[in-house]
Amino acid sequence: MEQLIPSSTVGVKINEWYKYIRMFAVPDAEILKAEVEEEIKHMKEDQDLLLYYSLMCFRHQLMLDYLEPKSLNEERPKISDLLEKIESSQTKLKGVLEYYCNFFRGMYEFDKKEYIRAIRSYKIAEKKLALVTDEIERAEFYFKMAEVYYHMKQTHVSMHYAETALNIYKDQKTYTVRRIQCAFVVAGNFDDLESHEKAVPHLQRALKDSKAINKHKLIGASLYNLGNCYYKMKEYDKAAEYIEQAVSLYETDKSDLLPHTLFTLTQIYFKMKDIEKAFILYKKGIEKAQAINDDVLVAEFNYLKALYIDSIDKRTVFQTFSVLKDNVMYPDLEELALDTANYCKEIGQFENSTTFFDVMVDARIQIQRGECLYEI
Repeated sequence: MEQLIPSSTVGVKINEWYKYIRMFAVPDAEILKAEVEEEIKHMKEDQDLLLYYSLMCFRHQLMLDYLEPKSLNEERPKISDLLEKIESSQTKLKGVLEYYCNFFRGMYEFDKKEYIRAIRSYKIAEKKLALVTDEIERAEFYFKMAEVYYHMKQTHVSMHYAETALNIYKDQKTYTVRRIQCAFVVAGNFDDLESHEKAVPHLQRALKDSKAINKHKLIGASLYNLGNCYYKMKEYDKAAEYIEQAVSLYETDKSDLLPHTLFTLTQIYFKMKDIEKAFILYKKGIEKAQAINDDVLVAEFNYLKALYIDSIDKRTVFQTFSVLKDNVMYPDLEELALDTANYCKEIGQFENSTTFFDVMVDARIQIQRGECLYEI
């Protein structure tokens, strides 16, 4: 008679697997995943352990989809299918399992740019955070909160969570990726506070660290964020230099981040009054956005053409604004409305400038009221 492996033994191995997932150590994580799957075949039945395994498969896939282009993931299980399998389980989630399920669901919603849904899931997870004794796991949670609040322009809340996460990660040599990602969030918050000069050192350090570990996606993100920072400082030549490097890297890697990066580069060249170069980038970028069925990005590319090529086609501009409102993307709406107002003022269309400035103010009010959108 076969001697069955205790589920607690498999649980320890799943914890080890999760450690490598959080470190973005793909080869080690893949090895541990295979070992866990083999041991489960010879394990005493334990429904909670099997659910924990399913949750970790879900988190493993989130790691892979973050690190590698979608085009390379076609043979991998879909995250949505893994989530459906977990949530259709007859086992009632409780304790730490409830924390993991809601935390991982929040990460999934964040990746889909469903920021309000992500926050809702994170807040449910936060109620169970006291059950989490692993300091690195708590740092992981604080980082993800910082990340989503940054995207919702809840700047000071984001900065609080980012600082809390960094205080844990700074002494952990094996968590370089998370330190880099924290630097992105901190720098982004400084940009939102118009303290761009404080953002630059964080991004330069992130670029150096990304090159040291040779993670192309993080190198590209560092280059993009540096370019975006200089763009906000109106140093357009320097901004274009960094973002063109990011575009080149993303093209080589066939990254799904390429379309958005092309959008920012197109914006920069329009601001530099290089209409010919900007229009070439517009055509290239909108084609890439259409290829990945990103309706929001397609609308934003159409906005650029409406503003700079079609002499302020207000109908298309407002169509883009409606798309952003429908997707609760008020930070993007605020930025584009302000750009439009300033451009109209620059060319002497003062009435239109006032109209678009009002749109910007309304978007800012919606951002400031953001807490009302996701209080449970």
